Amino acid sequence: MSTMPARCHLFSLPAELLENVLIRCSADGHPLSVAAVAQTCRQFRTLVYHAADRHLWRALFLTTFDDPRLLAHLKSEIYWQREFTERIWAARVIQRSARTLTVSTKKRALRSTSAMMYPIDGFLEETGNPDKHARVLNALLTVMRTACPSAPHQIRPISAEPTAGQPPVPGLTRAHARTPVYPPPVPSQASSLNIAWLKDTLSRGLPFSITQIISYDTLAVEWYTMPEGQALCQLTAYLDFLPIPLVDPDIDDATPSTSYRQRKPRKSPVRRKGLKTAEMIDMSEEAQRARARQHARPHAFDMGYLSRRRHWGPYLAVRRQRGGPSEPVMSDVEADLDEDTDTDYDADYVPPDDASTSSATPEPAAAPAISALPSPEELRPDWTWLAAARIVAQCKLRQHVNAEDIAKLENWDNLREGAWIPEPQQPSLEADGTSEENPLQAEATQSKEPDEEWKRYERDWAGAEGVWRRLVCWLDYDDLLYHNSYGAFLDADLDEAWIIVPMSLRITGYSAPSLPHLYPDRPTIHVEGEMGGAGWVGSVDVGDNDIRRAYGTVSMLPDGEVRWSITSSAPGSNEDEWASEAVQLGGVGSAMGALGMWTGAFHEDGDPLGVLWQWRVE
Repeated sequence: MSTMPARCHLFSLPAELLENVLIRCSADGHPLSVAAVAQTCRQFRTLVYHAADRHLWRALFLTTFDDPRLLAHLKSEIYWQREFTERIWAARVIQRSARTLTVSTKKRALRSTSAMMYPIDGFLEETGNPDKHARVLNALLTVMRTACPSAPHQIRPISAEPTAGQPPVPGLTRAHARTPVYPPPVPSQASSLNIAWLKDTLSRGLPFSITQIISYDTLAVEWYTMPEGQALCQLTAYLDFLPIPLVDPDIDDATPSTSYRQRKPRKSPVRRKGLKTAEMIDMSEEAQRARARQHARPHAFDMGYLSRRRHWGPYLAVRRQRGGPSEPVMSDVEADLDEDTDTDYDADYVPPDDASTSSATPEPAAAPAISALPSPEELRPDWTWLAAARIVAQCKLRQHVNAEDIAKLENWDNLREGAWIPEPQQPSLEADGTSEENPLQAEATQSKEPDEEWKRYERDWAGAEGVWRRLVCWLDYDDLLYHNSYGAFLDADLDEAWIIVPMSLRITGYSAPSLPHLYPDRPTIHVEGEMGGAGWVGSVDVGDNDIRRAYGTVSMLPDGEVRWSITSSAPGSNEDEWASEAVQLGGVGSAMGALGMWTGAFHEDGDPLGVLWQWRVE
């Protein structure tokens, strides 16, 4: 008589096999399966959440995301479970609340913009929780920052000296002639799981409760100080404004369902002012971008934004207190309120070089100069201004540049670090087998002085040396003055002038790191080069002989961002004319380039300001 085999159950399997099953489920696109299994019984909950080691969560993480240990800047411990669950939670929130708009083929064929009109009441019911928004947005930013490094582009060295017997102009012209206007295609040999996950998660855009903040809401000043504001603006500076997509059910394979029920979250009393609920709103992509641009212009071209407290750049204003510490704040008004309010005190006062006066006409003592430019350690990017700048620049490109070229620049893979960082040079071997080191590095290695340690790291760690293009946007000066005083940038005919300027940079030297305690291996890079020559593109005619000298530095900011400070000369002169401050978009050496602000080099009253976006092409 045959005996019946003993009944098998899951717990009879080795723990390693059960873990492999969960890992396989996650790899097949079911990351929530591990949480579902953990809820079935105590044994599975112990296996998932209370195992002796954390290798299960590391394996689950690596099925969906890039390995953050590949990043050169990452030095802190990685909490695999927390990072994985936070990202999956954010994706689920977006999946459940982001929705496309259905537009029939008949509507697409209509010329009238009323074909894209939708009742605004239905969208305003989706007003979200600012704290929840901030959590979702920060999860997306973390995915972006930890994408694996990009494979480096082909890099040609830039000669520091012109060819014998030739002026530098022909060499510059040839460099621009052989290079494209936009970055080369992203190398395909090292794809990124993080970027693929972002594209899938944001394929339907962000929830309208988030999107409307950029394109519809009238924002209170204090909103910019909230975590939601800074996170949303940083995401916008990186990815551009993400409109709600329109879907044609007759063409698209599937239209996401929006039949689920949502609890109505509490409204934010800070963000919204006087929204009208009895309105119809044009939700075409063009209209959504136009509204975003209308909201961005007053911020991007605010002449009052220029301030010594911001180091004349896109940075948070630094609050200074007499006898106390300094800290970044959002507005100059806020900084004024927290400083000593003595009526004789001018926060932007700078004493003259010669402060001596005649004994016959004594003058009152000058106010103490506590408003020196912020130190590198005090500078933090102002993502609200940078988001406005990105929207203005992107809209200008979409107006005048074909979609294929724009796609080369705005490809999210361009945010990954390392695209323009040259491979480290290996020391050459002498005949006797010994290595030949850089004399400065060898001297620094042997030096006992800690101040000389940075010389060991003299290299192009930022990918600065090469051929660049720089998009510059500005308003006519009369329009700029008028709208700063009266117009509020509401003129329907208002439009920015723009040019894309060829630029070459080469490294001339190094100095001590701007933040030696944080980034001792990233010394300040000194660059110089030229702007102009043949290759100008834009709405302004500029001669091929208009070549200007450029020089500046590349250094680090405390948050891990790269700072670009470039000054350019007047045409036909070595006298400084314009100064710019920009912040790298994405990782160090990213192909997305740097976004920032330009203004007068001497920072005088009434100086204009505008938007710049520079990217490397070789």
